[in-house]
Amino acid sequence: MKLWQHFVLKVFIYKLNPVIHRHISIIGDSKVKKILLSLSLLALTVSNVWAGEAKITWQNPEKYSDIRASHEREDRFQERLFKHFDKVFTDLAAQLPSDAKLEITVTDFDLAGEINPRPGSRYNDIRIIKEIYSPKITFNYVFSYKDQIVSGAENLRDLNFMSGVGRSSQRTEFEYEEKMIRKWFAKLQKDQTFPAQ
Repeated sequence: MKLWQHFVLKVFIYKLNPVIHRHISIIGDSKVKKILLSLSLLALTVSNVWAGEAKITWQNPEKYSDIRASHEREDRFQERLFKHFDKVFTDLAAQLPSDAKLEITVTDFDLAGEINPRPGSRYNDIRIIKEIYSPKITFNYVFSYKDQIVSGAENLRDLNFMSGVGRSSQRTEFEYEEKMIRKWFAKLQKDQTFPAQ
């Protein structure tokens, strides 16, 4: 058994029961340890099985207010942008119960800031972040779970987007927009529109 596997096993067993941990630590049978390790790895992934699903549609992105790139090609930037928020919505859906589905259709997106054209190549353009250039996202959603179907249209804008975002290792490239979306989801869960796991 590799060192990291042994460590994972010990932590998992301790979480289950510290007393069992003390007794199992003296077991020398490698087969027993392998079985317990398999159970521990299964426990680490089971939470992903009992989670909701998300489907995100980016409708007519060429008409979005502002998803312009700076310092790179538009197609590469937009691909990264969509991939990032696909993951954001998927992560949020993972907080929903099993068999729940969340469908998101994004109809407009206006990133925080504004592109400031620079002389020369367009790859020299920079995005200026100021409070007057607040982020906005417009989307329709359909939430289905068992015999419940909830739909709605959202037009999210965060006029105070620059407050409450500190300097930390958790910052992301699209932190202002992501914070706005996560706040919306948290509100609907608090109102019990979206049930938790």
